[in-house]
Amino acid sequence: MLFFFWWTRVASESTPASAILAAVVLVAIAVSIFYSTLIWIRHNLKLARNGKRGFSTRYLRPLFERDWLGRAIVFRNATAAREATWLVVHIDEKEKRYSHRRLIAAGALEPEQPAA
Repeated sequence: MLFFFWWTRVASESTPASAILAAVVLVAIAVSIFYSTLIWIRHNLKLARNGKRGFSTRYLRPLFERDWLGRAIVFRNATAAREATWLVVHIDEKEKRYSHRRLIAAGALEPEQPAA
């Protein structure tokens, strides 16, 4: 409000041609700021959608199908393994098998499930 008050005071004390020129310049600046802000926001949304912001990339969850030595990774019950307290790993030349255990009391583990 104060900004517009002082601009009306300045415009009223100047010639009509210079007041119109000042108003046109102010409108042009306001419009350019508005559209440059919209373009900048759209640009950032596009970068975020593509996963590239600056020099960093969006975190992609790795696929755990094989371990570092090329053995297949097998979860016996993947949904139950998410709630597991302990995971027991059995390894041979071809596979790495994870079986889940849940801590049911201090010092007591849930019995191991039979192989499926």
